[in-house]
Amino acid sequence: MVFINSYKPPNPATSSVDVISKEPYDINFSIPLPPTLETPRVRLTPFIPSIYAEPFFSAFSESPELSRYLPIAFSTCTELVVFLDNYVRLDPSCLIFAIIDKVKEKENGDIGHSLAGMIGVLNCSSKNLAVEIGPVIILKAFQRTFVASNAIGLILRHWLSIPSEGGLGFRRICWTANPYNEASIRTAERMGLKKEGVLRWTWCLPENGVGKEAGEGRGERRGRDSVLLSICWDDWENGGREHVEKVIARV
Repeated sequence: MVFINSYKPPNPATSSVDVISKEPYDINFSIPLPPTLETPRVRLTPFIPSIYAEPFFSAFSESPELSRYLPIAFSTCTELVVFLDNYVRLDPSCLIFAIIDKVKEKENGDIGHSLAGMIGVLNCSSKNLAVEIGPVIILKAFQRTFVASNAIGLILRHWLSIPSEGGLGFRRICWTANPYNEASIRTAERMGLKKEGVLRWTWCLPENGVGKEAGEGRGERRGRDSVLLSICWDDWENGGREHVEKVIARV
């Protein structure tokens, strides 16, 4: 039998101007969402480049260590915006949220002081009722505060709570981390996720990424294994929900 392969790659954005000028900004996500997810101290809202890209990149670029373990790279704000458009917005299973510190927002009233980072969901499947959290980037000024636990907790709460409780009723949420990034692994475990194992050679890393060398003929970029953690619906209903709510409320 004769077959063909008619795949054509999408036309990627090459300029942040085209992306930022889109109004309204189409998040192109496969699952309906409320405008925001909130705790008393943190709000998640879709990361709209025209609002959040410049203040995020300004703070991110001042802390090079934030990119040390990431499997992605953006050295300019334009690269960040183009990445968000080409690899996130064009994939309906992915969405990036801006993390807003509501306490700082009330004190200062501007995005530059209250934008605390970004958190994303990947491979969101309403068919399999499973999703992955990532990336999670907490800007330096907001680390070791309530921000990370509240942002992660909001994702867990919304995806694992059943529809009658205002959630999506998913069965599984996973998290993958660079094996060298012990802080990321600890954060996931603190939120109730459990280690399942290590996925080998999951990423080709950007230049200077923390990983390992591949064999001859398999590309020049370093590779990365991923520590896999997860929390599932039965974990959630057997103490996971209460644990997350306590962590969210912790000062």
